[in-house]
Amino acid sequence: MAKVNTKIDYDKEEDTLFLSKGRKVKASIDIGDFIIDVDMNGFITGIEILNASENLKLSEKQLASLQEASMVVTYKPNYVIIYLVMKFKEKEKDLTIPLTVDLGHGSVRTEKANFAVA
Repeated sequence: MAKVNTKIDYDKEEDTLFLSKGRKVKASIDIGDFIIDVDMNGFITGIEILNASENLKLSEKQLASLQEASMVVTYKPNYVIIYLVMKFKEKEKDLTIPLTVDLGHGSVRTEKANFAVA
């Protein structure tokens, strides 16, 4: 099995949170404060959350203490659901992001990725 280079990055100055699976990006889709990176096969390879503290209802200090996260993506015809679980020094936060975007998947499929701060 090939090693996946997952990555978490929080930029406090810009208040952006970026999670990447490390796969090559074919396209980026802007949906409000969420930028979704998609690979050659139409699967999500990364997500950037702008205004992260506001959108996630967390302080910048909490976001800076993010230690690991997992992302489960369920692909359905005409939409995807992203489920994030973020682990901080003091607590855990669950977030569901339903997105109405057609990535060309004709059947239901789920994939999971784990991220850790280097």
